Amino acid sequence: MKAYVFPGQGAQFPGMGKHLYDASEASKALFEQANAILGFRITDIMFEGTEEALRQTKVT
Repeated sequence: MKAYVFPGQGAQFPGMGKHLYDASEASKALFEQANAILGFRITDIMFEGTEEALRQTKVT
């Protein structure tokens, strides 16, 4: 079992997690599952969003 853990609110930055998404099909599948569960593409915000967008509580 693997776990990917990111720091809490305020530590995020544009592009965070992109390497995992690109390098691992298993990680990509989990990110895509998160997109589906959340009802919006959090990966778009994580990988291409602004710092302001990343500070939104619903995203962090």
